[in-house]
Amino acid sequence: MALTSSNVTVREGDSFEELFINIEKPWGTPYDYSSSVLVADIRRFFNAATNAAVDSFGINELDPAQGKVQLKLSSRQTEALGRNVQLGYNERGVEQTGLSAGTDITDEPQGKFLWDLREYYTETQATISLIEAGSTFQSTGGAQQRVKITTTAPHGLTEKDQILITGTGNAAFDGVDFYANELAILSRTQFELVPSSNGTPAFTTGASSGTISLYKEDTLAIGTLEVIPRISRDSVSLS
Repeated sequence: MALTSSNVTVREGDSFEELFINIEKPWGTPYDYSSSVLVADIRRFFNAATNAAVDSFGINELDPAQGKVQLKLSSRQTEALGRNVQLGYNERGVEQTGLSAGTDITDEPQGKFLWDLREYYTETQATISLIEAGSTFQSTGGAQQRVKITTTAPHGLTEKDQILITGTGNAAFDGVDFYANELAILSRTQFELVPSSNGTPAFTTGASSGTISLYKEDTLAIGTLEVIPRISRDSVSLS
């Protein structure tokens, strides 16, 4: 889904606390993110190979139930971010010429940073009635059996869904994320965990209860970030 970009300009060395976001899902309905983990990374590129996070916004959860959140940057963070020096001259209505062209060099070659606010969460998907041994597969340790799961009602899962299992009373399953494992859908109420290349998970012991949750991610807000240079770099002790 396309989002409206929030294009932010901050001043080097200044505290930034003016970005307030009201999250709505669907549009017009405040979204309760109380059970989610929020992350707001700042990066230079979309490309994963060159996309290490430069920094992250601080997140102030103002009212999670009503979808209200504040994104912040400390003065230390804005001091460290690369500047777009030309913005400082434009702001003052001055043309950058003469010595300033060689002295005041933009130290953020990309000019604008990219940022987004992401949500990581799980949703309860189905109730487990039985975990047992499934089909046989070959691993480095020889023949083993897959983990086969039966649910009390249609599970609604697909092969690519990422799941988390809790409440079985078995440490082999509870709280262990199986995000890397695809699912082999056997029926509307049965599926198997497809082992990874190292043969995990393999069936060791069963269970007769538990909950399946679906792991999800969502992008809640996007934008750009530019840093205006400042003249003073003095520090003052307030103690």
